[in-house]
Amino acid sequence: MSKVATSAAQLVLFELEDRKQSHLIALYDLAPRFIFAQQREDAEKGSVKSVYREFSFRGQTFYLSLQPARMAYERTGEGRGRFVPAPTPEQARNLAEVEVFPAEREQIVEQVVRRLAMDRARLSLAGENQDQVRLDFSLYDIGRELRNTNHSLNYSEIRESLTILARARIIISKASASERKRGSDLLDSTAFPVLVVRRPDGAQDEDGGDQTYVQFNPLVATAIRGLEFRPVSYEWLMRLKNPVSRWLYNRLSVEFETPDDEADAGRVMTISADEIIKNSGMTEYSRRRDTLRVVTAAVDALVDEGILDGRDLLHAKTGKRIDGIDYVLRPSRRFLDQVRRAEQVADVNAAVVKAVTGSEERPNAFVPLTPMQALETRKARATRLAASQGALPLLDGNG
Repeated sequence: MSKVATSAAQLVLFELEDRKQSHLIALYDLAPRFIFAQQREDAEKGSVKSVYREFSFRGQTFYLSLQPARMAYERTGEGRGRFVPAPTPEQARNLAEVEVFPAEREQIVEQVVRRLAMDRARLSLAGENQDQVRLDFSLYDIGRELRNTNHSLNYSEIRESLTILARARIIISKASASERKRGSDLLDSTAFPVLVVRRPDGAQDEDGGDQTYVQFNPLVATAIRGLEFRPVSYEWLMRLKNPVSRWLYNRLSVEFETPDDEADAGRVMTISADEIIKNSGMTEYSRRRDTLRVVTAAVDALVDEGILDGRDLLHAKTGKRIDGIDYVLRPSRRFLDQVRRAEQVADVNAAVVKAVTGSEERPNAFVPLTPMQALETRKARATRLAASQGALPLLDGNG
C-alpha cells in the first residue's frame, strides 16, 4: 500500500509521545453519536428509522441525525452469524442484512483509532487538494491497544466496528438563531468516510496483519487543521466503564478548559440529570428512578477514579418521589493539573505553528512540511513544552 508522503505542521502537532494521553475534539466528541444498550438491540431486529437528537454545546443548540449502517451477516440456525464485509454474489444468498447503529464498542474502537493517530508520522495528507487526513494502521495495532487497556475484541469484531463507523452517517447542524430550525450542516458524513482493509497474501483472519487506512471526516480534519484539539487523559477514558462517565469526563474537560489558577480551587460545575441524559445519548429506563440511579452511578465513577474530589446531590421532589437531581461536581487537583497542562500544550502548538508560518493568524489550510521540517517542528515543540511544564505532572490518570 502506498502512503502519501506529504506531512503538515498540524499533523506533527497532533502527535503526542505520552501514550497516557489522547486528544479531545470538543463538539464532535460531545455530540451524542452512539446508541447504547437496549436501543441497539431494538435496531438490530430489522429496518429502523434514523435517530434524531437535540443537544447543547457551549450554550448553543445543535441537532444530530444518525443513520444506521447496513451490515451483512451469515445466516445460521441460531440467528445472526459472522460479519461478512464484502460478500460475493454466491455468499449473498445466505446472508442477513441488518441495520446497526454505532454503540459502546464502536466508541471504544474510535477512541483507540484516535490514540493511534497521535503516534509519530501516523497521519498524512490525502485527497486531490491535500486537505484530507489519513491514518495508516493494522488490525493488530487496534487489538494490541485494546489489550493494553483491558479491552478485548477479536480481529473480526474490530473490522466489524470499523465498518459500522464507516457506514453509519452522522449529520450535525447548528440551530438557527431566529427559529427552532436546523441551520447549515456542520457535518454530513460518517466517522470514517474512507475505510480500506487489504489482507496480505496468505494472511488469515486471526493474523491481524490487514493493512488498513481510514480517512477522518471533515469536522475532525478541520479541527486538526485549526489546532482545535487539546490533550485529555486516555487512561481515564479507557478505565471508565460507563459511556456516560466518559461523556461526563469530556464535558468537564470543556467546562474547565481555560484554567484560572486563583479561582480553580473553589470552582464547581453544576449539571442536572436531565442535561446528562439528553446530551450524552444515554438510554432512559421505563422507571424514572432507575434512570436517575444510572446517572448517579456514572457521576460516582468519576469520584472513584479521582477525577472528582466529590459531588453533592440536590434533589427535586414531589413528596417522597425524586423527580430530578442536580449534581454539584468538585474537580480534583489531579484533574485541574491535567487541564492546565492541556492548556500549555494548546498554547505551545499555536506558538509553533505561528513560528512556522510567520503569521499571527491561525492557518486556514494545512501547512505542508518536508521530512526535515517535520523533525525540526517536533524539536521546537518539545523545547517549548519542556520550558513551559514547570512543576506540572504528565497528563495521566494516576496522579
